[in-house]
Amino acid sequence: MNVNIGLDVGFGDVKIVANIVDNEGRETIALLKYPTAIAYAKDGIIGDLAEQKEYEFNGRTFVVGNTALQSQNVFATRGIEFLLTYSPLLAYKAMAGIIEPASLQLADLLSAKKRLCLGIPLAYYPKRHELQRRLSAYNVSGNTIQFDNIEVRAQGQGILFDYMLDDHGRPLSDRINQNVLVLDIGFNTVDVLAVIEGRPNREWSGMLKDAGICRICEDLKTYLQKEFNFNLCEQVVKEVLQKGHVSLYGASKDLSTCIRKTTEAYSDWLSREVNSGWDGFLKRADRLIIAGGGAYYVHNLRHKYPEQFVLVPDDSEYSNAWGFLKFALGAS
Repeated sequence: MNVNIGLDVGFGDVKIVANIVDNEGRETIALLKYPTAIAYAKDGIIGDLAEQKEYEFNGRTFVVGNTALQSQNVFATRGIEFLLTYSPLLAYKAMAGIIEPASLQLADLLSAKKRLCLGIPLAYYPKRHELQRRLSAYNVSGNTIQFDNIEVRAQGQGILFDYMLDDHGRPLSDRINQNVLVLDIGFNTVDVLAVIEGRPNREWSGMLKDAGICRICEDLKTYLQKEFNFNLCEQVVKEVLQKGHVSLYGASKDLSTCIRKTTEAYSDWLSREVNSGWDGFLKRADRLIIAGGGAYYVHNLRHKYPEQFVLVPDDSEYSNAWGFLKFALGAS
C-alpha cells in the first residue's frame, strides 16, 4: 500500500488530503479538516459515561480537535513552538481520521509506505528541518508513526503547486512560467508568496504576523464580551464566526451584522496592506491567487482587481493540502 499525504497544519485548522493506493491498485482520495485545538485530558466525576477520544503523546494525555473546544483550558495555538511541539500529534489525528472514508484499519496505514508533504509559515522557514525531524518518527498512544519521505515547504507553496500542477503532480505548461502573487490567508498569518517565472522570489515574499482572521475573531470576541458577557477562547470564537451565531441560554443569537462589519473592516485593512507592500509587483503579475480559510472573508480585496486577474480556488482552505499532495505525487 502506498499513501501520499498533503498536510496543512494551520494555527486555526488542520487539513489533510491523502491519495491511498491499496495492494490491488485501487485508488482513494480522502479529505479531512478539524480545528487546531488541543487540551489536557481530565477525569470527570461521570467517568466514561460519555466516550471521549484521548491521545497519549510525550508522556501526557490530550484531547484534540472538536473535543478540545469543550475544555476550559484550550492551548493557545498562535506560536511556532506550538506547531513544532504538537504537529506530530495533529498529523496523527488527521491520518487516523481518514481511515474510515478510505475503508482502512489503523495498522494498514501505519505499515504502508508513506510520503508526507506539509508547509511551515514563511517567516519560520529556517525551522523546517526541526519540524521534519520531529515528524520523522514518533509515538502516539502506543503506535509508532514513521514516514518514508517528508518534504517541508513554505506555506503558500502548496497553493502554488495546486495552481501549477495537474492531479498527478505534472506541470501545467500554460502556468508553470507565470508571475504570480499568492496570498495565503490563515488564522494567524498571511503568507505572501511572490513567484517570478514559476520560481519563488525571496525579495517580494513575506509574512504578515497576527494578520489573519484572528483579527476578525478578536473583534468578535470583544463584541461577545460586551453584548453577552461571554468570555470565549479564540478557537471557540473561530467556530462561532464560521457558524454565524452563538447559543445563549438555549437561544440562538444571530451575529450576522457584527460579522459583516468586522469582515468588511478586515478586508479593507488587508487590501491597504497588500497595496502598500505589493502593488508594484501586482501591476506586472499574471495572476493574484487568494486562498486559505480567510479567502472567504476578503470580498473587498477580491473585487479591487479585474475579475480575470484574481483566482480563488474551489475549497480554497484545502488548496495548500491539495498542492502538497500534488507535489508528493509528482515526486513519488
